[in-house]
Amino acid sequence: MSADKLAYFFDHADLCALFRDWPQEIGLVLCMDDAGSCDLLLFHEDARQKVLEDAGAVLDRAPGEFAVVPRLDGYPTRRVLFSDEQKLMQLIGQEDDLAEMAADHLINHQFEIERRTAAAAEPGRSARPPAVPLAEARSAPAPWRPRFRLSYARPRPARPAKAALPPGFLPARQVQEESCSFPEGQISMGRRGVRVTLHPEKVSVNTAFQRVEDVAFRDDYASFMLPVAALKGWHMGDPLVLDIEAVLFPIGLRQRLALAPRRAEITVTPRGVFVAPAEALPQPEEEAAPPRRRAPFLRRSQVALVAILACLGLATGTSVQQLNLKEAIRSVQMVAAGDLPAAR
Repeated sequence: MSADKLAYFFDHADLCALFRDWPQEIGLVLCMDDAGSCDLLLFHEDARQKVLEDAGAVLDRAPGEFAVVPRLDGYPTRRVLFSDEQKLMQLIGQEDDLAEMAADHLINHQFEIERRTAAAAEPGRSARPPAVPLAEARSAPAPWRPRFRLSYARPRPARPAKAALPPGFLPARQVQEESCSFPEGQISMGRRGVRVTLHPEKVSVNTAFQRVEDVAFRDDYASFMLPVAALKGWHMGDPLVLDIEAVLFPIGLRQRLALAPRRAEITVTPRGVFVAPAEALPQPEEEAAPPRRRAPFLRRSQVALVAILACLGLATGTSVQQLNLKEAIRSVQMVAAGDLPAAR
């Protein structure tokens, strides 16, 4: 049911306040739409149902699919401010020949009633063709903003269909008030499958994670969509980890994600969470391990120590084998320090 089009009824009491010669049996309907157009329909009080059908034809809406003011059973309605109603009355009052058109409409209505009565009284007599309404022969009032002209119920030409938008696109008017957010993201492959991380710089041991079992891919695999329910309880700015089974991803995409973690462009909307893998993230360079040095069989200092011990043994008349090794080492250290008494 659409209320973007409106039929606003004025009865003869309202119109008599604007026009001194307005016929009491005739009312007026303003047929307005959100594009700014406004058409006038004159009607007799006995033909309210007929004028509703005429209003539907003018507005290109079926009965019940346009708003009616004042309220009428079976039709949606709309609240109209008193100030707006007064503006409409002022605009109607500027049409000087409208009262004369209403008088012509009353004459046509009475003539139609008399013709039908006569045809009913003489069934064998052929009915005369209906007279051309006098009001139709008159020129339409000058337009005003919004457009304001006298209209009679006649089929409107079909509007050309708008070109369909490409799949995945929405018209601007549909998303102007829609909320969306763009959290920082990262995507990687691990032992739990494909992992999407929101605000990875804030992840800690306390960060919540969710298992996601529903994923849909764009036809070129450049991005994929997760259900909004995957972010249940999440608030913008908070970290979150989403794990998806790797088998749900095309093999080529799995192989690409396995090479290195990537930055993820994430868009959160009421329809879903859209993820597009971006450039690979730089990986820290591994420090080269220092080469293992093989310990020499006998260090130079130890060779010197053995030589000194040999000399010391000769000097004292004692062989190296007879010396206690610890005492020999201590002796060498003392000789090096100058603390060993000279040999006699």
